[in-house]
Amino acid sequence: MSEDPSPGADPKKIEELQKEVERLNREKAEAEAQAAAKAHAAAAAAEEKAAAESKMKMELESQKAAADAKMQAELEAQRLAAEDAERKRKEKQEKSKSRRRKIIGGIVLLIVLVLVVLVASSSVTVQSGTTTNYPYITTYSVWFPIGEPVDISGHKLIALSDGNEMMFSADGSVTKLVRSDPIVIGEQAATLTTLFGKVPVMTINYKVILEYQGNTAENQAYFKMLIQSDKSIPEFVVNFMLPKNVIAQAA
Repeated sequence: MSEDPSPGADPKKIEELQKEVERLNREKAEAEAQAAAKAHAAAAAAEEKAAAESKMKMELESQKAAADAKMQAELEAQRLAAEDAERKRKEKQEKSKSRRRKIIGGIVLLIVLVLVVLVASSSVTVQSGTTTNYPYITTYSVWFPIGEPVDISGHKLIALSDGNEMMFSADGSVTKLVRSDPIVIGEQAATLTTLFGKVPVMTINYKVILEYQGNTAENQAYFKMLIQSDKSIPEFVVNFMLPKNVIAQAA
């Protein structure tokens, strides 16, 4: 700021005023320069701080992404390990089941083969019996072919039709039959053996009563057969005791 020197002003004072003005201008310029420098420094610091914060943020995000990726990789590894363990467990279980099935199948096959051998090698021999106490009674319906000899427990039997009458021959003794007439076959003892007669299984004492029921249209004589025995008789043993030309059904 300058003042126009008025006429008659002291030149020295004017010079001092000019110097003061110049000093003030320098100070102002310096202050403005310092303010500008401070502003620039502050701006640089702010920019540097922002850059540091941005860098730190990026590093944190990178670390977080790396941690997430590591966790995902660990979870995936755990999942794959669990799936592999489950697959191995199922394979082991299937192998174990397969072994058990093979073992059970082998045992069943062995049992079947043993049973087949035992049944195929089984037979029944009959001889005179001695027991008179028969608490068991088994009933069968049987059909004899008329005119054909049959053998039951060593007894020769023939059913003969003579017009409206039925004649029955038992061991050469001929009897005229009417409905419900009984024919008693004496006491017998049947021994069931297997392995071709080498191993006895059981001996059953019994007697047979045949009750005539009439003729059929197929030229057969129909009888009700009662087997009285000292123990229960399995059906397959009865089948051994009857010849193939006699049809029998459990009644």
